[in-house]
Amino acid sequence: MDFRQIEAFVSVYRLRNFSRAGKALFLTQPTISNHISDLEIELGVKLFDRSSREVMPTDTGDIFYQYAVNLLETRDCAISSLNQHNRQIEGRLEIAASTIPCQYLLPKIMMGFQKINPNIKFLIHQGDTNQVIREIREKKYQVGIVGTRTDEDKLDYEILTKDRLVLIAARDCIEPADRSCIAAESLLKKQFILRERGSGTREEFETALKKKGIDPDMLKVVAEMNNTEAIKHAVSEGLGVAVVSSLSVGDELKSEAFQAFSIDGLELERLFYLVTYRNRPLSPNVAAFREFILNYYGKNTC
Repeated sequence: MDFRQIEAFVSVYRLRNFSRAGKALFLTQPTISNHISDLEIELGVKLFDRSSREVMPTDTGDIFYQYAVNLLETRDCAISSLNQHNRQIEGRLEIAASTIPCQYLLPKIMMGFQKINPNIKFLIHQGDTNQVIREIREKKYQVGIVGTRTDEDKLDYEILTKDRLVLIAARDCIEPADRSCIAAESLLKKQFILRERGSGTREEFETALKKKGIDPDMLKVVAEMNNTEAIKHAVSEGLGVAVVSSLSVGDELKSEAFQAFSIDGLELERLFYLVTYRNRPLSPNVAAFREFILNYYGKNTC
């Protein structure tokens, strides 16, 4: 006995006609007949009298009708209860994020989401952009936030907000101090501290250099680091200059720990994206987070 047979029985009982019952359930008349016959064989009783033009329930059909209705109602109540449970946003919420979004975007978003959903527990996995994209593609995580997108047809990228890369240098490293923009060609004379390969910040910077006709391999690299805070400390100590997200240097610029410059002729604006696996169903927690963050940036950015 399955619910398709029970639905067919209830529909025939109410409509007294196999064809009309089939139309109501979007099934053919033979399919309805087969469901009823299979149900009668399984129960070992005759449910309908088919001898007249109008299909009439037998005495056993009348008895079974109320049980059938109760079964369908119990099923519907169970589905409704489970759906309500699934809509409760609680428990673990895993998010993979590249360095800049993880450190400078997520904390405020997490705070806002947690106020609405106090029973949520965040598990944040930080990696470089390529790692995050790879892990989403491999279905290790359902959702990620990155600063660069790849030509990956299995993934969906949704724009969150803009970012701008800036060159940072110690106070006495670049003169005169009141200049806000430096020439791209002068970069070849500086000692650079770069993010690790796979970083979205590094990829965006190197792509901009290539568009300007500058080979990134010509830069004088004194260090590679996978931590933005470490890079900022190294810059303030005078080890070299670095290109970082403008989101990461607000406090240091206020305290005058170092200077920040735009680079003439380089396209250093980029976007942050929410990335998910295309057509993969999201858990209730992830689906709620996706809706929240898209609404947040839709209302707070241009």
